[in-house]
Amino acid sequence: MTVAWILAAGLGSRLAPLTHERPKPLVEVCGRPLVVHALQLLARAGVVDVAMNSHWLHPALPQGLRRFGDDDGGGNRDGTDGGCVVDVDGVSVAVRFTHEPTPLGTGGGLLGLRHRLPPQADGRVVIANADALIDLDVAAFMQRRRPGSLASLALKSVDDVARYGAIGTDDRDRVTTFAGRITPRGPVTRERMFCGWHDVDAAALDILPAVSVDDSQDPPVVTGPESCINKEGYPKHLEAGADIFGVDVDGGVGGGFFFDVGTPERLFEANRLLLSGDVKLVALAPFARFQEREGRVFVHPSAKISDDATVVGPCVIDADAVVESGATVDAWSVLGRRVTVRRGVKVSRAVVQGARGDAPHVVSDDAIAVHVGETCRMGII
Repeated sequence: MTVAWILAAGLGSRLAPLTHERPKPLVEVCGRPLVVHALQLLARAGVVDVAMNSHWLHPALPQGLRRFGDDDGGGNRDGTDGGCVVDVDGVSVAVRFTHEPTPLGTGGGLLGLRHRLPPQADGRVVIANADALIDLDVAAFMQRRRPGSLASLALKSVDDVARYGAIGTDDRDRVTTFAGRITPRGPVTRERMFCGWHDVDAAALDILPAVSVDDSQDPPVVTGPESCINKEGYPKHLEAGADIFGVDVDGGVGGGFFFDVGTPERLFEANRLLLSGDVKLVALAPFARFQEREGRVFVHPSAKISDDATVVGPCVIDADAVVESGATVDAWSVLGRRVTVRRGVKVSRAVVQGARGDAPHVVSDDAIAVHVGETCRMGII
């Protein structure tokens, strides 16, 4: 059984001040944290053993995942070895954690995760980033792995590919250039951007500088030099003759949807795109937990909406949310878990993040064109 490592130690500084109160992987799109969208894709493929690293606002990430549950009757619980079990659309995913007091980059982070959750006997592991949304059929992606190859990388065609660091491939989808970091190893017939998902032999990390892991702490603390699998790992392997292949997320392993959620504007747009229904999705299931009403109004069964409240779709009203008498939830709004909209308050084009603790997140003033966290409000330009 394949395991997965999720890189979740980023600062999310462009989303501040929202990321002053929660790490970026716990920022929600359609009521579900970014990292849980990634867990949903893995669970759908039967990948249920996961490790993820943390840095910013530690230990909010493991605490937040322990609180998360899909209200399917099971809820979440502590797991073995200091981790937790997250129920995602009825599938239980075991999650372990590491902590980096100083960020170690993708390379050092992955080395720590390898120590925390070693790959199975074949050495194969799926790597994911927790800071973007992607529609990826992980099982189909893994089936595209070429025999004898070091890795498969999820790639997407975009107009401004140079902005993201172009990955060049030949007519067999074999990687021949890597963001300008190597001399071309052959013809380049396509250039695409890397979407942050890998299917890789864990031995690929051996080329990176070693890190130290202190297992006496919970979670284990990882220290050492910073490194990057994309800057220092894959380019060196390519120069040494390794075969790495690209897999097009538009070509049978997904609907082509990939969206970086890096700014307040991008956060709103991610919610709007999914709510619109205009995005073709193959594997990502943002509304699986909800009952759909007319006008693309998605309501969780445990939500409570007053008979004289006004609700206009498309919108989301998540688990244990309360919309009081005379309140309005207007189009393009999202109410996260345990959000209470007070009497007479209007929420319009607002993405309200769910409560972080057991107490409800109360919205007592109109929230229009903003992202609302428990301690901050962010206007959209």
